Amino acid sequence: MKNIIITGASDGLGESIARELKDENLILISRNEEKLKTLATELNCKYYVCDLKDYNRIESIVKEIGDVDILINNAGIWLAGDLEENTFEQISDCIDVNTKAPIYMTKAVLHIMRNKKSGLIINVCSQSSFDNDDFSAVYNASKWAMRGFNRSIQRVLSKENIKVTGFYPGFMQTDLFKKAGNDYDTSTGLETEKVAKAVKFITECDDDVIIPEFGIKDVENY
Repeated sequence: MKNIIITGASDGLGESIARELKDENLILISRNEEKLKTLATELNCKYYVCDLKDYNRIESIVKEIGDVDILINNAGIWLAGDLEENTFEQISDCIDVNTKAPIYMTKAVLHIMRNKKSGLIINVCSQSSFDNDDFSAVYNASKWAMRGFNRSIQRVLSKENIKVTGFYPGFMQTDLFKKAGNDYDTSTGLETEKVAKAVKFITECDDDVIIPEFGIKDVENY
C-alpha cells in the first residue's frame, strides 16, 4: 500500500478522492475536525487537523507521518468579486490557502521523497489556471501561480524520480462557492466522484510515466 496524504479531505473533491483511494494507507488533513474525524473513522485511516497556513504545523505533521509516497494538494478556497471590493484579509487568505499552502506541503515532503528516490505530487489546481473570468481576479491569480509552480519544479524533480502533476478540473458540484458566501447553482458541474477517478488514474501510472498536466471538464460546460 502507498502512503498518501490528501489535504482538504473532509468534504467535496478531497472526500471523493479519499473514498476512491480507500485501499491505500491514507493520511487525511483538513481544518474541519468533525467531518474529518467522521470520514477517517469510516475509512479506517489517520487524520490530522491543520490550518494549512501554519507551516510549522505542516512540518510537524509530516515529520510525525515519516513516510510519504504520494502528496495530493487538494485544499482550496474561492474568492469572487472585484479586486477593489476584496478585503486585504480575504486576498491574503486566498493566496495563503491556494498557493502558499501547497508549496509548504511540497517543501515538507521533499526530503522524504528525495531519500526514497521516488514520489508523486499532485497539485489540484483549476481550469482557472488557463482561463480568466471577470469576477474572481485573486482566485485566478492564485491558480495561475500554482501552474507556474508546477512548471518550475517538474523537470528538476523528475531527475530525482519525483513526479509532479498539475491537475486541472473544471466546474464541479462542490460547496466551494457556498463556503465563500456565493450560492451558485453547481448542478451542471462535474461530479466529484468522476474527478476522483481521474486522480486515481494518475496515482496508478507506471513508475516511468509522468503526466505533467491533466485537465478534466464536463461536456456540458466545455
